[in-house]
Amino acid sequence: MTGQLVGFGASLVDVSRDVRLAGALGLSQPAADTAEALRERLRAHIAALAVPAEAYGRSLSGEWYGQHVLACVASARKAAAGVDPDIRVDEELLLLAEYIKTLLMYTARKPRHSS
Repeated sequence: MTGQLVGFGASLVDVSRDVRLAGALGLSQPAADTAEALRERLRAHIAALAVPAEAYGRSLSGEWYGQHVLACVASARKAAAGVDPDIRVDEELLLLAEYIKTLLMYTARKPRHSS
């Protein structure tokens, strides 16, 4: 996967940079404005990556691994929606970054087609 991500104007380089930055900031107490800007970019990356990752999971219908992929995509979307008001900013940045890594792995795989 190179160039622009499906449905979003970020490149793989942009996503990689944001994941590394989230890892670094997640180990500290980032400034509120810096953390918020990064959190929004991470959420957008998840939204873009979830589409092809979900397609991959659906292509594995009936297989345990396909259900696992779909559950991970759903969890990533839930985390990106920010539904946990008690999570600390540093923890959330790390969580979102980990979901992005997982979605990237699924996105890199080719969906299987029924014959």
